Amino acid sequence: MINTDARYIIWLLDFLSSLGMDIDTIAANNGLSHNALQDPNALVSAEQHRGLLSDAQRCYQGSDLGLILGLKRSVATHDQLAYLMLSSATLREASNAGLKYQNYSGRFSGNLVVTSFSEIQSEGCYQIDAKAELGELRLLAIEDILTNIVTTCRWVLGQALPITKLRCNYPAPAHVEQYQLIFQCPIEFDAPTTQLFFNANILDKPLPQSSPHSVTLYTKLCEEKSITRNQGNIAWRLSQFIVEDPANPPSLYDVAIKLHCSRRTLSRKLLAQGWRYQQLIDQVREIHARRHLSDPSLSITRIGQQLGYADSSGFHRAFKKWTGLSPSGFRQALFAVR
Repeated sequence: MINTDARYIIWLLDFLSSLGMDIDTIAANNGLSHNALQDPNALVSAEQHRGLLSDAQRCYQGSDLGLILGLKRSVATHDQLAYLMLSSATLREASNAGLKYQNYSGRFSGNLVVTSFSEIQSEGCYQIDAKAELGELRLLAIEDILTNIVTTCRWVLGQALPITKLRCNYPAPAHVEQYQLIFQCPIEFDAPTTQLFFNANILDKPLPQSSPHSVTLYTKLCEEKSITRNQGNIAWRLSQFIVEDPANPPSLYDVAIKLHCSRRTLSRKLLAQGWRYQQLIDQVREIHARRHLSDPSLSITRIGQQLGYADSSGFHRAFKKWTGLSPSGFRQALFAVR
């Protein structure tokens, strides 16, 4: 599992303290000490991080902790990634960098929560796919990312992101009134997928703090740190190979050669994390399929071909296995008037 950066955990504990929580007890319950967190190279396990959030959610007087965490998260918790995004030439470039290194701070496992980006006709779209395995933390994780997208885009753009609509694949929460205040757009709950749309005209607008040489420097730093941090997360590393071309993913044997190990060893390590290679391929294809089906200009046959299916029936069977809906049923639900 991905480790979490201590700087994020320090900020998280300070923020929880500002909400009146007993952070000493919460930290101790999860095997953490303030002294250990002061080590700049300290890492917190994914289990400890999730334990902190679960305890915080139980202590919190309300249901909107995820929204608040995303809105209030300090730019400092993104470390070098924040500088990379701020130095980018455009929001498009910053978004691609942010999503490439979305596990940089180790907030959640990259295979439990995956954020992706696409441009659909005249709108940009951030899509969040969160697995049911997150349990009680699933809504918190999605809301944290949604509101942090709003906050991060404001840092990068120097102005508010021009959001046009929000779809959420969960029921309206108890704090639903806060959604309108934060996102200020039409909002749909119980949707087939979670997507935040915005006016695509802003994607290629020059950013106020653009610096090409800084981008080169911070890209190198993010790459080095991301590789180091995710060294033990085999599922995440394999996903990076698959996402390059979901229609023609490399064989496990070819990936093993790239990672300088045997196919058997790689398969064993992957299985130890609860995955088989085909499951990873299916997850990447499912995320791409959900996003492509949001674009009415793409035919279902074409989408299937882009994902490596020789015929529509194969794509149909796979998509129904993933979601319980046919591709056409998913698309109809997506665009149904509510």
